[in-house]
Amino acid sequence: MAFDWDDLRLFLEIARAGTLTSAATRLKLSQPTAGRRLRALEQSVGAALFQRTSSGFLLTDEGEAMLLHAEQMAEEAVTLERKLAGGARGLEGVVRMSASDWVSSRILAAPLADFAISHSGLTVEVIADSRLMDLQRREADLAVRFVPFSGADIIHRRFRRIRYGLYAASSYLDRCGDPLSSDDGAGHQLVTMDSALDRLVDVMWLRSRWPSAAPTFRSNNREAQGAACAAGAGLAVLPRVIGDALDVQLLGGEEPPARDLWLGYHEDLRRLRRLRLLVEHLDQVLPTDI
Repeated sequence: MAFDWDDLRLFLEIARAGTLTSAATRLKLSQPTAGRRLRALEQSVGAALFQRTSSGFLLTDEGEAMLLHAEQMAEEAVTLERKLAGGARGLEGVVRMSASDWVSSRILAAPLADFAISHSGLTVEVIADSRLMDLQRREADLAVRFVPFSGADIIHRRFRRIRYGLYAASSYLDRCGDPLSSDDGAGHQLVTMDSALDRLVDVMWLRSRWPSAAPTFRSNNREAQGAACAAGAGLAVLPRVIGDALDVQLLGGEEPPARDLWLGYHEDLRRLRRLRLLVEHLDQVLPTDI
């Protein structure tokens, strides 16, 4: 029995995501097309691979049996793709880079654009997403993130140090007073990360410095935090590259803790010339502390 590899990829994505919609989105397919291809695959196998439920798609026994072999095939295919890409000597092609939304826009976009302009035939694709992309599955060629990498086959290093500052709008200071004169923050308000990210070092620093202050605005988006701070919603710890560009005041006193950015790529791509030159370019143009 011959299988279409694209249909097997769809099967894998549904098994991983649990829904047809998510799998179709990841593979850039319409949902009707994905549904037709899944039905065709099940007809060729002669069995239902998923049980359709109100909470998503669950693997049947036949689907479980196929999953192991499909994952092995996918791993071999991605390994071959990485090795072929790693052997490419020219600069033509695509480099896919992953970073969070604000790191992509505030730190990387301009130097990446300069690099692409200087190298005709090259496309730099930036995935602005806080998800940790899987470099082994080649969801990205290169990743910049705040979490250290794991895996013996990932080449990684500390890339840059990101400085943070404490900010407040003039309207907030007029309304609530100078927070630096307060021991516990009573009567003050905070703009901070949402509860899912409340263990980040800057959030912990802010709460420990003013434990009696009330959180009035939370978001997992730094740009949204900055906009709320500028509107007078409260004190905010922001990356300097965001806060210094806003109409807010950088408050003195103790500086919030900095954070390290990590850079990593799969070892199979270490000889990929366009990736290597891109990393060298970023090292040349970006300051060590940002």
